[in-house]
Amino acid sequence: MQFKKSAVIGGGLALIALLGVYLGFAFHYQDTMLPHTTFAGVAVGGMKVADAQAKIKANTLDKQYVLDDQDKQVATFTGNSVGTFQDVGKDLVALKKDQNPWAWPAALVGGEATAADDSTHSLKLDKKKVDTFANQTVAKLNQGRTQTTNASIAKKDGEFVITKETYGNALDKTKVANLVTKMVSTGQTKADLKSTYVRPTVTAGSAKLQSDLTTLKKLSTVKGTYSIAGDSVTIPEHLIKNSVYYKDGSIEVNPSVFSDFLAQLATKYNTIDKTRTFKTTNSGTVSVPAGTFGWSIQQSSEADALAATIKKGEDFTRHPLVSGSGQSFHGSEVGKTYVEVSKAKQHMWVYIDGVEKISTDVVTGKPKQDTPSGAFFVWSKQRNATLKGLNDDGSKYASPVSYWMPIDYTGVGLHDSPWQPQYGGDWYKEHGSHGCVNTPPTVMAQLYSIVPAGTPVIIY
Repeated sequence: MQFKKSAVIGGGLALIALLGVYLGFAFHYQDTMLPHTTFAGVAVGGMKVADAQAKIKANTLDKQYVLDDQDKQVATFTGNSVGTFQDVGKDLVALKKDQNPWAWPAALVGGEATAADDSTHSLKLDKKKVDTFANQTVAKLNQGRTQTTNASIAKKDGEFVITKETYGNALDKTKVANLVTKMVSTGQTKADLKSTYVRPTVTAGSAKLQSDLTTLKKLSTVKGTYSIAGDSVTIPEHLIKNSVYYKDGSIEVNPSVFSDFLAQLATKYNTIDKTRTFKTTNSGTVSVPAGTFGWSIQQSSEADALAATIKKGEDFTRHPLVSGSGQSFHGSEVGKTYVEVSKAKQHMWVYIDGVEKISTDVVTGKPKQDTPSGAFFVWSKQRNATLKGLNDDGSKYASPVSYWMPIDYTGVGLHDSPWQPQYGGDWYKEHGSHGCVNTPPTVMAQLYSIVPAGTPVIIY
């Protein structure tokens, strides 16, 4: 009986002792980190926050880290070289707050209380200094290394083919910076740079690359034709094929390939600066010099437009982009609506859709102020204008007219002339205009009403 009583007392005392030990450590860990606690790879278990902070500082700033490549040490750095240690006091306080000191037995037997790579409780460095170290290290180590290249598309023997990717050993700056950050943040003193090699982002099996290859082959076989001045001009197939190319993952068409071809078309078809043959009403066929009437191919803009058309991937026929007047892609640009003026006969004819609507005598420019010969066009129509200029003696004149239709850019045009007592014959030799075509007022009113802006005016 006495034995049982002693056993009970002994067991009670043991429990009290254990409880005392438990409570003792529990109170101890009120102010210190739990066993196996790590921060940035530094063991701080059983340490107060201030002591842990000092140890982490010492073990990160002065610690040397090693970078290997292919089993060779190629670079080293210290915590100081990649940034200034920040005050981790707040992080350590937060870490301590998250810990339950009453659970110290579990921490004692359960391993690390905080994972080494926990980003919340890891060392954070100065990104600018880390990047600077990474950039300088990569620039030095990449000298002579094999560059990695993406799979792409190139021309071989005139045909598009896929070129395979290549794997090099050049280092990626961002990957190196990330590796350095991880090493210091987790206390890893050595790492291999192989994981930071530049890797292809596009491989030969890429679905986009295969699709682009199909598109390039299709564009290379597009057939194009120009419809111009009544002619059908085939765009050389080799030009279209040579214009298509692939760059940086993008399908492109090079407009400059067509420069010489468009220049040749311009030389052949532009009319703005060419002498024309014109079949007159009763003077046969005459040669008419260039004037304001005519058009020219906008070669640069047309090259861009042509490239965009080819990029659509369909066979096409187009008119070239032109500037000027009288644009016609179907043969004669003068057409069947025009004004004809014979200086020799001092006469004007107006044709609308091939039908003569007006036939009248006129007065053209006097000698030394001759009305210019050429192919012009009515570029404006104005009512009640005042024409100004200089007389032969240098004095100024201002002549009000009811109808004004300029045809060049120097002040020559068609207008009514109520001051002229007669028209036709030799009257112009002494009483001619300053270059305009003086027209009887009643006739000019009719001409103004039936001749639209843009109408060709042929003077010979």
